[in-house]
Amino acid sequence: MKLRRISTLGLFVMFGVVLTLSAVYGQRGTDTAKDPVAEADEKIIAEIHDHNEIMTNLEYLSDMIGARLTGTENLKKANDWTRQKFADYGVTNPQLEPWTVAHTWTRVSATAQIVSPAVHTLTIASYAWAPSTNGMVRGRVVYVKARTMDDLTQYKGKLKDAIVISAEPNLLPAPDQPAPNPVDVPYGDSFLLLAPRPPSAEPVYGPDFRKFLQARTAFFKNEGVLATLTDSGKPDGLLNMTGMGGRNYDIAGIPAAFVSSESYGMIWRLLQRGAVDVELNITNSIGDKPTEVYNTVAEIRGSEKPDEIVILGAHLDSWDLGEGTTDNGTGSMIVLEAARALQKVGLQPKRTIHFVLFSGEEQGLVGSRAYVAAHKDELPKISAALIHDTGTGRVVSISLMRNYQDREMMDKVVAPLHSLGLVELTQRWMAGSDHSSFEEAGVPGFFCLQEPAQYFQTHHTQADTFNQAHEADLVEGAQVMAAWAYNVAQLRDLLPRKPVAASGTIAGN
Repeated sequence: MKLRRISTLGLFVMFGVVLTLSAVYGQRGTDTAKDPVAEADEKIIAEIHDHNEIMTNLEYLSDMIGARLTGTENLKKANDWTRQKFADYGVTNPQLEPWTVAHTWTRVSATAQIVSPAVHTLTIASYAWAPSTNGMVRGRVVYVKARTMDDLTQYKGKLKDAIVISAEPNLLPAPDQPAPNPVDVPYGDSFLLLAPRPPSAEPVYGPDFRKFLQARTAFFKNEGVLATLTDSGKPDGLLNMTGMGGRNYDIAGIPAAFVSSESYGMIWRLLQRGAVDVELNITNSIGDKPTEVYNTVAEIRGSEKPDEIVILGAHLDSWDLGEGTTDNGTGSMIVLEAARALQKVGLQPKRTIHFVLFSGEEQGLVGSRAYVAAHKDELPKISAALIHDTGTGRVVSISLMRNYQDREMMDKVVAPLHSLGLVELTQRWMAGSDHSSFEEAGVPGFFCLQEPAQYFQTHHTQADTFNQAHEADLVEGAQVMAAWAYNVAQLRDLLPRKPVAASGTIAGN
């Protein structure tokens, strides 16, 4: 072995890092070259690298249980299975925490074809929480261009028995176009949670626009519209999916379906030439009474401050066209693996670590909102929550969601993880996953910033299956989340909150 000479400056820098970590964590190791937290991280990282069960568990969840739409028997199977896995791993107090949906919804069938000016089979799938058609229906396609209720007035009396489209076709990126680096996306962009859309497409977020969509559906129903069709915005014949019932799990006023981009483009081109008639038949099964659904929860109890909590989370529910592997079986199995590894290594964190697999995320973060409401008395003592929810790509950074007050402490928390390739933390704000429920409640809610790994091409589609998973990247994600949870649990103090504005709202939300 060739010995390397370490300069006096190098020793000084190493000693300075140890002193800084000691100040943050309130402890100092006897060996000035090793900090106890960094040593613990090495054990966690090694355990996950050498003995992880991520792919075994993900394959079982994907293939043996499958799609996990909230309110379905499959999701309950996943709840029961993950609760048992936590128990098998020795993680304490595994349980199912209930909340309620107004209506369950199950897909049955959907078929459609253009019947004039030529016959073309269409690839479609009903929106979730949309009603059935009254058997096979036939209608003239009408393009309704409206962004306000005033815009809709020009269509009054003109939509009886129509099948409505409301946007031009999506402009998909070229197949050989490289995916953008998530770290390089401009600050404040919601890139990882909102698929690219052309300027002419409808916005996909914002409370005012959501209210308009509800009012537009009511207008369509009153005018006698048979159904609406939406471009999936996915390549290769893949279908997209979302729901129409919103956070209340209501049943929409009229049938609605997603159409493959290829089919939608054909409808649009034919419509430029003249009249287009479409037949469609949509059948769905709708529950007629409220149903209890669940979040799966487990914990490793804190040794010194058990009433103070650190949360690792992901959503267990999925849409139902594929297996829900990358959205979000990957995140859920990473949380399960983090729990296994922390328990196996035998570390005793100062604070309690909660592992939460939420349901109802896809319908508007409903399960995490239910969790926050059920644990409202604990909120002042929750240090932070970290959520994993953009597929199989490796974690390259952690979004602090503009929690500027936590930057210095979080830099120290992740310092031992740079060997995994974790880059500088980002303050980027992103909506659309369960971290937002904690942010709204005043608890720092952080989000794993990941490499795209074809996430947008396959999520919510029939291609979201086990073969999309990248094992090495998932191992890295579990290492980051497990070590992060332990490091935050070891901090001398809880992570600070955002300041409260004069209005009583939390600054930055």
